[in-house]
Amino acid sequence: MDEQIQQSPPPEGAPAAVGAMSPWASLARIFFSPRSVFEALSPKPAFLVPLLVVLAIHLGAGYFIGGSDMVREATVAKLEAKGAPQEQIDATEKMMDSPLVRVIGTVGAGIGVAFVVFLGAGLLYFMANLMLGAKLTFTHFLCVSSYGTVVGLVDTICRTALMLAKDTLHVQTGLGAFFGSDPGFPVRVLDTLTSPLVLWAAAIQALGVSVFAKKGFGFGVLCALPGFVIAAVLSGLQG
Repeated sequence: MDEQIQQSPPPEGAPAAVGAMSPWASLARIFFSPRSVFEALSPKPAFLVPLLVVLAIHLGAGYFIGGSDMVREATVAKLEAKGAPQEQIDATEKMMDSPLVRVIGTVGAGIGVAFVVFLGAGLLYFMANLMLGAKLTFTHFLCVSSYGTVVGLVDTICRTALMLAKDTLHVQTGLGAFFGSDPGFPVRVLDTLTSPLVLWAAAIQALGVSVFAKKGFGFGVLCALPGFVIAAVLSGLQG
């Protein structure tokens, strides 16, 4: 006699199982439903697709900025401020007109963002696992860092658009906008710390760590805070 096996219903109040989510669906949902994305990725975190998207956008931004006159003008302005001889300035201007500058700018942008993603994952791993006792794999943190950087693309795109519109490398999206076009290191740091778009990306990372570690949001904030501060300092050094 055949026996029918009936699956008992989940206990009352238990969380519903989270279904799998395609990489492209997760990229769209990370902007308006990030918790559901990280819950779906928790059993098997992935980072390749978001990382490739981030690389593609930054390579494109590096290509357009590297081919503009902004980089040449900023470089020449620094030489003039240092009192460099005219021969050096002329040689620099000639070199900056080379197509090689655009190639260097494009490649540098790609390498730079990859470094940021992996450094961010390393800092999250250090804070969450080594300092606060979470037991997650490095892939979890690489996933969080990648998706946080995807959200950070909004800031990248806005800054690139402002650079091209204003024809300057010095743009601010936080409180630094009230201090002029190139206010110096302290205000550049303040601008990053108060930029809503940068804070949004940092909050996504904090949420991702808290979901993966099954902790409160405050736990994720503690883990993401060092990387956020370091990113602000590094942005301040880009004068």
